[in-house]
Amino acid sequence: MSAPARSFPLALDALADWRADAACREIDVEVFFAIDEAAQREAIAVCETCPVRQECLEHAVANREQYGVWGGLREQDRKRLVRARRRDAA
Repeated sequence: MSAPARSFPLALDALADWRADAACREIDVEVFFAIDEAAQREAIAVCETCPVRQECLEHAVANREQYGVWGGLREQDRKRLVRARRRDAA
């Protein structure tokens, strides 16, 4: 018998309520932290269907998540987004 897949834990605070509606809530969390391109594309495909994609992305940016796919963006994509936002704000 195999072990159950780990999923993103649901936070109890009101700021994280978006996680309850996340498309990834029942998917193995390792998909979102994989280093191979195919798994990353799989994670991004899940994000593309997610009703709380923007909230997830903003959480990752605000909390400076360094690893994984969040809101449909990989680490390097989020870094580019943050740089662009800083440039636009200046």
